[in-house]
Amino acid sequence: METRREQIIKMLRNSDRFISAEQIARSLDVKDVRSIYSDIQHIAKTIRSLSGGKEIVIMDPPRCRKCGFVFKNMKHLGKPGRCPKCKSTWIEPARFKINSRR
Repeated sequence: METRREQIIKMLRNSDRFISAEQIARSLDVKDVRSIYSDIQHIAKTIRSLSGGKEIVIMDPPRCRKCGFVFKNMKHLGKPGRCPKCKSTWIEPARFKINSRR
């Protein structure tokens, strides 16, 4: 039996596209998406450490669907509440993937 984090790692490694925390939560039947963000933060440290820096978790940052603002400098992982530029709450969440460095 795999732990939830092991399942997330498998999903992020085997996917050919970026996956959002919401998609991961739905596929694992998890109600609290914030716990998935916490897991991804931990996974990023673990993957980098265990692979000696050969694998990393890549984030496609959240962006505003209305004006296109990209949330590049995020202090905490999660879905922003609203856009600082246009104040819209129509935010596309961050998406993740595990990638090999060469």
